[in-house]
This record gives sequence, C-alpha cells and structure tokens, in this order.
Amino acid sequence: MKRLWQIGNILALVFALVMNFLVAAQILNVPAINEISDKYATALTPATYAFSIWSLIYVLLVVFVVYQARDLLRQKAENVLPQMAGPLFIIASICNGLWTYVFVQDQTGLSVGILLLLTTSLYVLLWRLKIAMDNPPAKVIICVWWPLMLYTGWVTVASVVNIASWLASVGVYVSAVAANIVLVGLGLVLAVLLIKRNIREVLVACIWGIVAIGVQQIQTPSAVSTGMTAFIVAGVLLVFVAVHAYRNRHLNPFFTTMKSTQRSN
Repeated sequence: MKRLWQIGNILALVFALVMNFLVAAQILNVPAINEISDKYATALTPATYAFSIWSLIYVLLVVFVVYQARDLLRQKAENVLPQMAGPLFIIASICNGLWTYVFVQDQTGLSVGILLLLTTSLYVLLWRLKIAMDNPPAKVIICVWWPLMLYTGWVTVASVVNIASWLASVGVYVSAVAANIVLVGLGLVLAVLLIKRNIREVLVACIWGIVAIGVQQIQTPSAVSTGMTAFIVAGVLLVFVAVHAYRNRHLNPFFTTMKSTQRSN
C-alpha cells in the first residue's frame, strides 16, 4: 500500500507541473495568468515578480517526492512519510493543477474554492506530520519541512489575493482601508501560528508575498497606504521570525552540527 502512495504522490506532482507548464506556455489556447490577474487587479495584487517563488517551490516539491519515494524499490518500515502525506499531498497537487486551468478560464469563483481546498490540505498536512514541532535530522528539514512550509506560506497569500480578485470579478472592489485591515489581520494570524507552531518558513514565504503587495501598491496613488501597511506588516513579521530563530537556535540541527564539529576539532 505504501508503494501506491509513493507513486500517487509522484504522479500528482507531475500532474500539477504539467498543467502549470501547459497553461503558462499557452499550449491549451488559454489566456495568460497575468492577463486574468491584471483584469481583476485589486489593492491586494502583488508585483509580478512575486510569482517567481513558484520555481523554488516546485524544485523543493520534486525533492520532497523523491525523498518520500527513496525506498520505492526496497521498502523500509521506518519510512511512513508516503502514507502520512499521501492523501493530503495528492489533493493539494491536483488542486494546484486544476486551479491554474480554472483561473485562466476566468472562473474566479471556482478558483477560490479550489485554492482554499489546496491551502487547507497543506495546513492539515503540516499538522499531521507535526512539522516544526520536533527536532529531526537536517535531511528531514530540507526534504520535508522546507518544501511543504514554503508551499503553504505562498498559497496562503495567494488565497487572499485570489479572494480579492473574485470579489472584483463580481463588482465588489477591495478598498485601500479594507486591504489594510486584511494585511494586519493576516499578520496577526501568522504571528500566532509562529508562536504556537514554530512554522518560520511559512512566514518567510508569506513575507515574500506581502512585500510584493507593498511594491505593487506603493506605485498606485490610491493605494499608497496599503503599500506602506504591507511593508510594515512584513517588517514586523521578519523581526518575529528572526527573534524566534535566535531563541530556538539550540534546536537548529545545522547549528548543533557545526558546534559539534568545532568541538571535535
């Protein structure tokens, strides 16, 4: 059964990658993603460069599926990651591929539902795997924690942006004041998650997206306040992440490995 989950995780990610490629390359004869995004631009729309984080996320997700399938040919009982991650990761990957196609078809309402399901699946997966709640080897942090947390962080911001785009598509535009409230609220939720669950990398990806919102909105005369709010929220979250990392440095396997190496020398 575990082998089926391993193969399922791989195929689901392949589906997401292929769908994103087909849509991005406009092979399916559909509009470009940025065309739809610009059509429903709001006070929460980020600068275009923000989406480049997908390249890093996809590389890390490939690392993740390879890692979970490391014993595909010769099964090892200690590797329970495939069946633990399987259902939720497969759901997230399928939603990823479907969202891309649905969004460029200008079905923003449906795209919101798909993206929220994707985001929810990833948060449940973080909880199920107890990510950032123990002190595993560095390879687990690199191959499991980083891919899933950066992925979760970015789609968190993307969900907020997607909801704003959907509202714009039905004639409800997010004002600068409303955008400021959303950004502050998002910042508070993320700060609580950091305190309760230690998910620093989720915040790092969110900070990337929030800064990009600031970069885009600071150039819009009617949304300068939103741009400033985004920068302030991102700055505060960055300080929280830095302080949290410093206070928990004794749990960092990279730090402890370096320290033990220095002692042995």
